[in-house]
Formats: sequence, structure tokens, C-alpha cells
Amino acid sequence: MKLSDLQPAHVRTAIDVYLRHAFPPGMGGKPRITSADLNGLETIEQVFDEMDRLRATDVEGCKRYSLQLGNHLYPFMKFVVEEYLVNGEYFFSIDTHDDLDIRPHHPDYAGFQDLKQHNRVLKLEVESAWRTAGLPTLDDLRGLCEDLCAIEREDQKSAAILLVEDDLPVAFAIRTWLCGKGYCVELAHTGERVLERLARDPLPDLVILDYELPGLDGEAVLERIRSDPRTAAQRVLMATASRVDLARLATVNGVLHKPYPRELLFSTLQQMLPLAARAPK
Repeated sequence: MKLSDLQPAHVRTAIDVYLRHAFPPGMGGKPRITSADLNGLETIEQVFDEMDRLRATDVEGCKRYSLQLGNHLYPFMKFVVEEYLVNGEYFFSIDTHDDLDIRPHHPDYAGFQDLKQHNRVLKLEVESAWRTAGLPTLDDLRGLCEDLCAIEREDQKSAAILLVEDDLPVAFAIRTWLCGKGYCVELAHTGERVLERLARDPLPDLVILDYELPGLDGEAVLERIRSDPRTAAQRVLMATASRVDLARLATVNGVLHKPYPRELLFSTLQQMLPLAARAPK
């Protein structure tokens, strides 16, 4: 939805829908904020002033605002209003914020995996309810990218990209746009699928690897890639919306902070791909 069309009423409705799913009757818990806390705000800019802003993305061109609403099992889930790929178009999404550093050796690891699955299911339920209510979600982004392809289409290139993204609307939107720019794009939605794909020839020219993945996360996948002599030199571009210690990602070839504009993605690919892979066929 264009910023000029986005109204405080859209945000209040989105919060009401979110809270009905996140705090069902009899399950306990209480949200920190409700839509009533935004009453009296007349412009979307005033609403944004009440939200947290991910400043790291400002340099890269897309704005991201959030409210930590939680759910009855987990206090850190967030309602997000963000630009993604297309400047000036805003979408509602949920950040499950379940990227706490709990590794397999930790005694709470199994329970944390169950919690992450609960959060992912809840995210899908709420975002589906938003779509039914006519609110802007990342599902709308794919249609925008299809329209952009007609305008920004380029000749076929020789570069093959493995795009790793577990948020399916985002994955399909990015793939749609990249294919329009002439790249050959495969999708993987889990870390395990990435490793399965990289076990086969030919290797892609680049892996765009999401940091937040179910099961094996991006950091664990990166470690596996670098530890295998066959894939140790694989080009990897890490994409993350989390505040990650970049020292732990020292072996990646580049980092993109989500959400990012498509122009930045394209220029990054042009820098990272070998000259032979950039050229049209």
C-alpha cells in the first residue's frame, strides 16, 4: 500500500486482528500495547513515531517500523510495517523474533524449537487474516514485482542464484523480480534443503542466504558450507533483519540488512558475481 493511502485505521485494525490470534481467550498473557493506545493519532507519521524503527536499514533505503506485541507464549513477537524492494510501498508482516542464540547442546533447545514452530504457525494465521481483511501484506509484493518486470526486464544472464528464504511471499517476490532481470533462480526454504542442493552439481554462482531459518539457521548452514572442501569457496550473501554480530559471519562475501530496496540487491549482485556470470547470454 502506498504511504499516501496508509492510514492509522489500517494499523489499528491490523493490531486488533493480531491480538485476537496471539492472545486467545483463556490462554493467559496480556499485550503490552493495544489499538486503543493509538487512538487520537491522525496521521500515519504520528503512528510511526510511536513505533520502534530499525535504523540499520535507513542507509540501505527501506524503512521498517515495529511494535513488540508478543503472544501468550512469547513476549518478543513483533508487528511490523515496512517497505521491501519497492520504495514507497508499505506492507504488514510479523517478525517472530525467535532468533535467540539457543544451540543444540543447550538444555532448552527442544522446547525452543517447539516455540519457534508455534510462532511460525501464528505468523501465518495472522497474515492470512490480514489478507482477508484487505490489509497490505507481503503477498502483495509479488504482484508489484511482476508489474516491475514488465518495465525493468533485462536479457538473460548466465548467473545461477540459489535464493534461501523461508518467508514464502518474500521468496516468490524476489525470485519473480530476479528472473525478470535475467537471472536463473532456484528456491530453498530451509537450511537442510540448502545443503541438499549444494551436494549436487553444478553449484550456483551465488547463494543468497537468509539468516533466520527454521531448523538449521543461516549461521549453521554457512559453517557447513565452509567446512566442506567442495563448497568452501561458494559465494554467499547473507540477508538478515536481526542484529547479528558480524564477527560471527566473517566468512560471508556480503551482508544485506532486510528489508532492502531492489536497487541495492541488484548492485550487490553486480559486484559479487563474476564478470562472466553478469553478462547476458
